[in-house]
Amino acid sequence: MKERLMVGLAELTSTLRGHSAVRHAQVTAIRHDDRDVTIGVVEFSQYVSGPELRSYVWDRLGADCGLDGVLLVDAMPLTGDALDIEYVRSAVIAGTCTLFEGPVDHVEERLLSIWGSAMNLRWVGVHDDFLDLGGDSMVAVEILSKIEDEFGEALDVYDFMSTYSIRGVAGLLRGPRVLQQTVNG
Repeated sequence: MKERLMVGLAELTSTLRGHSAVRHAQVTAIRHDDRDVTIGVVEFSQYVSGPELRSYVWDRLGADCGLDGVLLVDAMPLTGDALDIEYVRSAVIAGTCTLFEGPVDHVEERLLSIWGSAMNLRWVGVHDDFLDLGGDSMVAVEILSKIEDEFGEALDVYDFMSTYSIRGVAGLLRGPRVLQQTVNG
């Protein structure tokens, strides 16, 4: 596994604060699933998504900078004068803060390519929410068309929107009907 080039928490914080939608930001490291993860906690002044802010930082500092996720909050969760680490940990466990995860197989790699191309995005994680990435009905139709071309499987719009992520769509494509068509086709 490639080792990440970690930049300091102060530099990550400063970079997040440079985004026009960010009112206040703090970055912290927590332990999650037996690994250290770095989370930016952001109060925002106008709507922005966690994946958008993660991409903003990665575009400036590189994807290997160490930022794993961004938690959006209405007000900075504090315990006294310090960031409430348990609040951040709970948000990660609950899935409120989506951590970046790359593809685990060729299906997810192909879907990442389709989504990135259709949405003109450089950084997409397999758990990133389609709508948080800026997806809409027109992009969904384009992605569904490309999936049908690539995999030979027409997915239902409702199923696509219900899964919301590349990992979810990959699960649909790995289903028994698709695997049977691949084996027989």
